[in-house]
Amino acid sequence: MTTFSLGQKWVTKVTTSEDPDVPVMGVNLGPPPSAEKLGEFLGELSRSETVREMSRRKWLKTGSASPRDRVSERGTALLEFLTAGRVAVPTYAMFKGRRTSTTRDILDEVATRAWVTHITDVAQNSQGITKFKPTSVTSEFIRSIAKLSARARGLKLALEAVREIGICVVTESGLPNMSVDGASFHTKQTGPVLAMTLRHDRLDNFWFTLFHEIGHIHLHLSEPTDDVFIDSEEDESDDMEAEAEANAFAKDSLVPRDTWLRSNVHRFGSESTVVQLAKQLGIHPAIVAGRIRYERRDFRIFTNLIGIGEVRETVFAN
Repeated sequence: MTTFSLGQKWVTKVTTSEDPDVPVMGVNLGPPPSAEKLGEFLGELSRSETVREMSRRKWLKTGSASPRDRVSERGTALLEFLTAGRVAVPTYAMFKGRRTSTTRDILDEVATRAWVTHITDVAQNSQGITKFKPTSVTSEFIRSIAKLSARARGLKLALEAVREIGICVVTESGLPNMSVDGASFHTKQTGPVLAMTLRHDRLDNFWFTLFHEIGHIHLHLSEPTDDVFIDSEEDESDDMEAEAEANAFAKDSLVPRDTWLRSNVHRFGSESTVVQLAKQLGIHPAIVAGRIRYERRDFRIFTNLIGIGEVRETVFAN
């Protein structure tokens, strides 16, 4: 059995700190754990594929420990990574869009926290980005982005266009055990940030997630705030006002509401009407197909139209 121990300074930091931003087991709802329990917990995390992947991506500051000490070293590095006191990192307690779920475990929460922390580091180190002006997100800008979906290099062109108005765009694959499609936040140090995992390698998901996060920035994050919007299909709920607003923004920006309600695809939902409406609006058919699949809750239809396997290779290509 591999033994695990923490350096005394880290045990003292977490078990005695009164700082509400120190993430103990993902949230800070009760008394801190004992040093023994904390050690056991971090030991379990350090053996997980989630934390091993963080180490492989060089997010954790680890040395050349022997195999015997590697687990302990990863635990210490993980704790330092999550509690380093970065000024730019939004407050973890302010995560929005995440409903309480019996299926989401602690690894999901730790992975999400770590991913947001890394995204913040990337955003803070970005250079030469235009200063964001909320008035830049005009209806003309939104329509121009939607129409890029019909172009061969539309994915990259859209991300570049969003960056050009001062929004820092980061594409970073999610960690194992993490169920997130995208996130958005706005701190004084980073400006507005839009992040995407591209975990669903489909065009319909890419375009909806992009516009959903733009919606959050336009509607809820025009100024610096502690709020962080974490979005995934598993959490999607119009019961939360901000999520309902971002969903409506994305749907109406990609396909105007009146046009959708009057369309043949809304009434009949055939492949020919999907293609017809996409052509009428100058957008990719995947956007229309994805919407009708979602509204009908029938994900077996139009699989040939939603652009499966057409996102990651394009976005992550050099």
